[in-house]
Amino acid sequence: MKRLLAFILIFIFLYSTYYDLTIGTLPNGLSQKDQQRDYSLESETEANEVHTTEVITSNNEPYEVIQVEHGQTVLSVVEHLHTGPIPATIQEIIFDFKQLNGIEPEEMQVGHEYLFPIYP
Repeated sequence: MKRLLAFILIFIFLYSTYYDLTIGTLPNGLSQKDQQRDYSLESETEANEVHTTEVITSNNEPYEVIQVEHGQTVLSVVEHLHTGPIPATIQEIIFDFKQLNGIEPEEMQVGHEYLFPIYP
């Protein structure tokens, strides 16, 4: 009986490891709606924030142009722009940043300006 129980436990452990490595337990990506967003810039308006130069609206979704300072990340900038919980996942924020700027978040450089999404 002990051998059977040990075999079942080892099988469950190996299967869960296999499942986690191949399929994963986190969502694999963004929804089709997020992937099909069109980020063409339509209008620009001035913003009143200290490090912000302009607010841009595209498809009724605002974005701000911000000059990146030392130590800032995409997530830290987006969190700074919102005064509460952000209604978007980290994957959506990264996807939106990539679509707006055409670069990976890791390629951001201090002193350069980038578009950061603002979520309603």
